[in-house]
Amino acid sequence: MKISVMDWGLMAIFGVLAMGCFPPQHLPAHDLQVEGLDRRYHVFIPEAAPAQPMPLVVFFHGGGGAGQVFPSQQAFEDLAQTENVILAFPQGLRVGDNEGEWQLNTRPSSRHDIDFVVAMINDISSRHPVNPTRIYGVGYSLGSMFAYEVACQLADRFAAIASFAGTMPLSPANCAPARFVPILHVHGDADGIIAYNNTWQWKSWDEVGTMMDIRSLLHFWKTKYACQGNRESSSPTTEYTVHDACKQNATVEHYRLKNGDHGWPDSINGRPTSEVMWSFLKRFAL
Repeated sequence: MKISVMDWGLMAIFGVLAMGCFPPQHLPAHDLQVEGLDRRYHVFIPEAAPAQPMPLVVFFHGGGGAGQVFPSQQAFEDLAQTENVILAFPQGLRVGDNEGEWQLNTRPSSRHDIDFVVAMINDISSRHPVNPTRIYGVGYSLGSMFAYEVACQLADRFAAIASFAGTMPLSPANCAPARFVPILHVHGDADGIIAYNNTWQWKSWDEVGTMMDIRSLLHFWKTKYACQGNRESSSPTTEYTVHDACKQNATVEHYRLKNGDHGWPDSINGRPTSEVMWSFLKRFAL
């Protein structure tokens, strides 16, 4: 069944509300010009950064989240301080007739966000010792949707991604990565914005079109990766599914949060969400 959702203007408002009207981003900002557009990112560097190359985690904010701190950012910063990890927070930009701050269903004519991410990684790498085999992505809501653009378009740069409360177009325009990016998807089954069980339509963003329900999202990736394994476990608050034995040693893992909504969860099965995601991501390298 297909359902309609509110237009993106309202979704941007919901994004601010869902993220709790987070305070402004406090980390140092760096500006770039990419494809004639002025772009900005913020970066966290561990205080006692080692001389050897460090992992880099890139965070893609939700709708309306540009200029704000990311959900659980302090927890991610604390973890990065201990683990010696660089954190990057690129800022989305609404371009042309996009209904959101991140370009979805990337085409050759609409690579401005993908090219910005590449330019940002190169800029950070010119300033700090980044391990090019250990670059990861984390996304929330619209940023979670863009994380799947990264898996499709930048599989040669990102070792793995973890996302919460997003999905991807039912008919991706261009998603044929030579390398299979391991994926962790977290989603509340009572999400009233990005529905768990239903496909839905963008109101006036025709180049994106119908969006997948979450079971279809997982099926898309496990089929693309030719995963043969399937393991499930359950707790009072979650159902955890692992699709493994995939080509290229990829994996597609999923936490269904029982009665979970669109708000970023502080914890999953009693563990901080930051730790759950980092524990997944750090298993992989290019």
